[in-house]
Amino acid sequence: MVCLLPLSDMFNFTHIVMLLNFSFHIDAAAKPLVISHNGASGDYPDCTDQAYQKAVADGADVIDCPVQVTKDGIPICMSSIDLMDVTTVATSQFATPAVTITDLKPVPGVFSFNLTWDDISKNLKPMISNPLSKFQLYRNPRNKNAGSFMRLSDFLAFAKDKDLSGIMITVERAAFMAEKLGFGVVDAVIKALDDSGYSKQTAQKVMIQSTNSSVLVKFKQETKYDLVYMIEEDVRDAAPSSLADIKKFASAVSVSTKSIFPTTNQFLTNQTNNLVTSLQSSGLPVYVYLLMNEFVSQPYDFFSDATAQINGYVQGAKVDGVITDFPGTAHRYKLNSCMGKNAPDFMRPAQPGGILSVMDPGAQPPAAAPMPLLTDSDVAEPPLPPVSNTTTASTPSHAALRMKTDASILITLLVLCASLLI
Repeated sequence: MVCLLPLSDMFNFTHIVMLLNFSFHIDAAAKPLVISHNGASGDYPDCTDQAYQKAVADGADVIDCPVQVTKDGIPICMSSIDLMDVTTVATSQFATPAVTITDLKPVPGVFSFNLTWDDISKNLKPMISNPLSKFQLYRNPRNKNAGSFMRLSDFLAFAKDKDLSGIMITVERAAFMAEKLGFGVVDAVIKALDDSGYSKQTAQKVMIQSTNSSVLVKFKQETKYDLVYMIEEDVRDAAPSSLADIKKFASAVSVSTKSIFPTTNQFLTNQTNNLVTSLQSSGLPVYVYLLMNEFVSQPYDFFSDATAQINGYVQGAKVDGVITDFPGTAHRYKLNSCMGKNAPDFMRPAQPGGILSVMDPGAQPPAAAPMPLLTDSDVAEPPLPPVSNTTTASTPSHAALRMKTDASILITLLVLCASLLI
């Protein structure tokens, strides 16, 4: 890739030498940090071996694993706790009976903890995500069921020898797993990292991401990993008290695209620089989620150009990293040498509200209500509950299953002893 130079500069020998000697080596610390979202999930089904292989091949700096748990207590990489969303379970022998668990979602589902790892890995196929299916936009049908599922241990083994800056493990619903399933997901993740040697190496950083401060607090108490607080809500800024709270347990923050570029009826209406500035001024790097290559509206999507979209967040909003379904697009953006003070017009970030300024007032969308401010009450959470030993009505807890197994062993031993005495 080369930069276009003004005609007066074309005969400048220094510029010619610079172009001839241009290197495509990228500093790993260069912005933006490219973080995959369920691997290269725009090309392959979420969290499959092929999605991760593609993410690494496409130049992701960090690959991610959202952790769920199976019925037999195995942590797996799965983007949804409901297998209906990401697998072919709906057409399998496990489709019924689906159950409704209001703590998770209001509609029936088949959840990862309803099936064993063998049930999932040997009987189900992955299913590619289609986040814009309501607009009749579908991802590559050739790859719609490609790839194999991965346990957390498989993911860690795969990533360890790859040319990556690090890995990101996302932990959600830890309280539910502890109370309803008898499963300590934080402890399971820590053990998996220990077993794979990640706790004793420095070549790749380990990032733990969660929307729950209680999860990150527990990780901070027990590990020295980088902790990323995901702000789930769309917010315009963060109150000083909330920033102080976040600093107690997190070393970085991920925020939604709409928290940076608010929209009204698919029009970019403003740029909320306050949030990014506030977080970075507190020493918290900012990662924006979620970027995709697909678009449904011209005003909303930076001219239907994925590179222009990335440029808007990196050069316009000054974020430190991007979380994306298409890490290859973000990596190619990092190869672009046409940046800095001499950036050509086509690499200048889009101006939010620019289209609105030339529209007839009667055709403009209505003004949107201001987004809320992130406060300390939004951040603070009670500590994670202890792992339960009770059995729920819908799903037996893993602790209960262990107790049942231990009791069976004890009864067997007593019978053997009695037979010897006879």
